[in-house]
Amino acid sequence: MKKIFTLLFASIALLGYNKANAQSFTMQADTVFFTSTSATLQNITDTVTPATGAVTLKWSVVATNFPADWIAVSGICDNFNCYGLSSLWPSGTQKTSSSYPVAGTNHDFHLQFNASGITTVGTYYLRCRLFNGTDTSYATFVVTANSTVAVNNVSKMNEELSVYPNPATSEINVVYGGATEVKTAAIYNIIGKTMAVYRVNDNNANLSLENMPAGIYFLRLVNAQGQIVATRKFTKQ
Repeated sequence: MKKIFTLLFASIALLGYNKANAQSFTMQADTVFFTSTSATLQNITDTVTPATGAVTLKWSVVATNFPADWIAVSGICDNFNCYGLSSLWPSGTQKTSSSYPVAGTNHDFHLQFNASGITTVGTYYLRCRLFNGTDTSYATFVVTANSTVAVNNVSKMNEELSVYPNPATSEINVVYGGATEVKTAAIYNIIGKTMAVYRVNDNNANLSLENMPAGIYFLRLVNAQGQIVATRKFTKQ
C-alpha cells in the first residue's frame, strides 16, 4: 500500500502542484482524501472561496486515472449544475459556474461518487482546474473504494439478474433469482439522482421508463432490510 501511495503522489506531483499567492479565489483544500465505505451516492466536497469579491469560474477535468466503471457513476458539481464525469472526461469539456458571490465564504464544488455501480477497488485520483481568466486553482480528489463496497455489487444475486431490452425504449423487464427477497427496484441516472422507485414482488418486474430522457441509468434492487442486493447498468434510447 505504501508503494501505491508513493506512485500516486508522484503522478499528482508531475501535474504541477504550485499554488499562486494573492489569488482572487482559492480552494479550501488542494487535495481531498475520501474512503468509500458504503454502496450509496456520496458527495466528496471541496469548496471555492473568493478572496475579494464575486468570481465566476470556468473549470474542467484535466487528469484522472479513474477506471471506466468509476467514470460511469461519478459526477462533478459546481454552484450551477452537476455533470456526469463521462461527459467531462476524456473530452476535457469546459463548464462555467454561476457567480460565487461572497468574499471569504466557502461555496460548493464537489465530486459525486456512487459506489453502488462499481466493481473495481483501489485508490485513484481525479483533478480539476478552475480559473477566472486571471487566476487558477486546482482541486484533486483521491478516492479509495474498499473490497466491502465491491462485494455488495458482485454478489450471487447480481449474477442472476437479467435486464432487457438493453438498450430500452419505454420499459425494461427485470428477472432475478436467489434467496434474497427483493422489495424495491430503483432507477438512478448517471450522477446518482433517483429517477423512479418501484415496489416489486415475486422474482420479476416490468418497469416503465416513459418519463425519463435518453441516457445511461442504473437499476438497483433492495431487500426488506434496505440492503442493496444487485445493480445493473442499462441505456434508454
